[in-house]
Amino acid sequence: MDDFYLFANCNFVPDRYNDWQAAYDDLAKYVYSSEHTTKTYYFGIPLDYAHDFSKTTSMLAFEIYGTREDLYGPTGHLSSPAMSIFLTRIPAASTTGLDLNHYSAVSGFLDLHGDQRECHIMQDVKITCVSPAARTSLLTSLSTLVSSVEKQQRENVGAEGVLTYMCFKSLDDEVGARVFGRWATGEDMEGFIRRDDVKAFWEGNKENVRAMEQRGYRPNGKGWLHRGKGYAGETAK
Repeated sequence: MDDFYLFANCNFVPDRYNDWQAAYDDLAKYVYSSEHTTKTYYFGIPLDYAHDFSKTTSMLAFEIYGTREDLYGPTGHLSSPAMSIFLTRIPAASTTGLDLNHYSAVSGFLDLHGDQRECHIMQDVKITCVSPAARTSLLTSLSTLVSSVEKQQRENVGAEGVLTYMCFKSLDDEVGARVFGRWATGEDMEGFIRRDDVKAFWEGNKENVRAMEQRGYRPNGKGWLHRGKGYAGETAK
């Protein structure tokens, strides 16, 4: 998993999400047709606003690029003519500039079935460890859990509706980690987080964790999870 992963926070002026989204829709057309190294461009609305996306004041963006240069290079995503236009259109609808966090994948699966089926709910868990050594210990334990989940799901696909389950190491510091999951239903997610092995992981890593933020999201139906076979995050079946 050598791809370059991005988690971004999009922050909106109240009631201006639709304006931001209209600008994004134009950008996405260009990106999909012209930037094939933008492998994933996927978004989630906080559950607080699942009843009315237009009122949301924030959104999670999950993006995957072939390399860092594909995002930041002179011909990369952020340097494209379409992005330049987008960046002139969104300030009035935004309460911050670009809020970007960079990661490498440690283990897991992006699309269990390989068919890009949509989830009902996703969960993002951002972890800050007490030290670099603690992060190493946590990620070793987390990788074991993620690999076990993947094995179980592939042997009994759909047993708990886990569509995505991945863990990441922050590239911005030496203590950050992240877990990203997608589930077919809310009941699937609630059952999953109550599994004995999931609870045992968190119990066994309390001393490694200094802080943790977690939030649920609903997909907004925009962007793409991946472009097809050979996508970022794919593992051998």
